[in-house]
Amino acid sequence: MFSCLSKLWLLGVLLASTNSVSAWGRDGHALIANIAQSLLTTEATEFVRTYLPSDNGTMSNVSSWADNILYADTEPNYLNWQWSSPLHYVNTRDWSCVYDRLNDCNWNSTQGCVDGAIQNYTTRLANPELGPTQLEEALKFIIHFIGDVHQPLHGGFASDLGGNTIRGDFFGRSVNFHSLWDTTMIQHRINQDFQSQSSLYLEHLMSQMNGRYAQNIAGWTNCTSTDDSQYMACSSMWIQEDAELCCEIVYRDELYQQITSQTGFNISETYYNTRIDTIELRLIQSGVRLAATINEIVRKNYTGSGTLPQLSLLLIAFSSILLNSMN
Repeated sequence: MFSCLSKLWLLGVLLASTNSVSAWGRDGHALIANIAQSLLTTEATEFVRTYLPSDNGTMSNVSSWADNILYADTEPNYLNWQWSSPLHYVNTRDWSCVYDRLNDCNWNSTQGCVDGAIQNYTTRLANPELGPTQLEEALKFIIHFIGDVHQPLHGGFASDLGGNTIRGDFFGRSVNFHSLWDTTMIQHRINQDFQSQSSLYLEHLMSQMNGRYAQNIAGWTNCTSTDDSQYMACSSMWIQEDAELCCEIVYRDELYQQITSQTGFNISETYYNTRIDTIELRLIQSGVRLAATINEIVRKNYTGSGTLPQLSLLLIAFSSILLNSMN
């Protein structure tokens, strides 16, 4: 059944007031982690508490750890972690609208992209023979990378490095295109519609999950027949979703013209209003899928019976939240 600890934790998050708004990297990853934590089973909640001991099992506290370790101002030994930088993304061929795992991620050799990272760290997290430090590290990476892979430009075009070489204006403010999707539109949404409080935005996303998207949950956690991922971590399918979104809406301006390093962009209400739903969908999908992956790893490797159907643990948790929201 759904964890009482998770219920109490979620209530605390929703009652908390966050007055300052930081970038997508912090707020977005924390929102994803909060959504996921609300869907953890009792067993998965205890597992997370065990392997995030210094944070009392609060996933949002470590959701940006994989970013923080890359920079001198947040990690004194940041040079030791630079090997992990390419694991946050994968670049796809311009306008192919297809993720080619073999070539885009060097699948027969390094697998040095976010797809390979998710498969590696889910496998490590599912190995009870690893020590607690290694399992803690694997959990932190999984929390972050499953968030990363749902930002469409983390599967963006190779020629512009996922939008990083494209610059333009957003409501008169000069901004990098990757940052527009990574941070700026989320920050604009929270400031404009939720009193600059991430906790209110979390309430909105949870409401959307429980209402508008309630019928989609089971489908989100099914891998396609061509995705051989384990533990419901369907990373190649998720990147394929990114590739399609990039072609259909991300790299298209308000007149459906291509956005490139040469054209730049000048974005206002129309682009923002027609793209923010996609960002919110990806935040919710990421949280649901992160929970499903952790629940599945715990069910198969850290509990005694391992007999429940694949989706039941996630759906039990989700149904409990849905019922509570209706009372």
